[in-house]
Amino acid sequence: MIVRVTRSRIKGGHEPEVLDVVRRLTGEMGAISGLRAAMFGRSIASDGSWLLSITEWESVEAIQAVYGDRWAERSLLPGVEPYIVETTVEHFESTLEDVTAVVGERGATT
Repeated sequence: MIVRVTRSRIKGGHEPEVLDVVRRLTGEMGAISGLRAAMFGRSIASDGSWLLSITEWESVEAIQAVYGDRWAERSLLPGVEPYIVETTVEHFESTLEDVTAVVGERGATT
């Protein structure tokens, strides 16, 4: 499994437009082959507005099939480019098996 983390700094005053695009795209998003999960968030720090995307993929090949040759740097959200100052993209290979059940069990006992 590959975890893809995309962090984009939003131009001042344009957070509403970016969040509108995220809401629209996720509402329209159908099944994407190889994509297991997706989460989005925005910063609550004082260093400006940031959009965070964390996605979970079956493999690097699945990411490449969606993003093409620029898979290592390409942003997930078409339509937000005019509102973004900079973007970083990182990929991480899973080092553990799925621990969802264990985490759920621990939460139920506390």
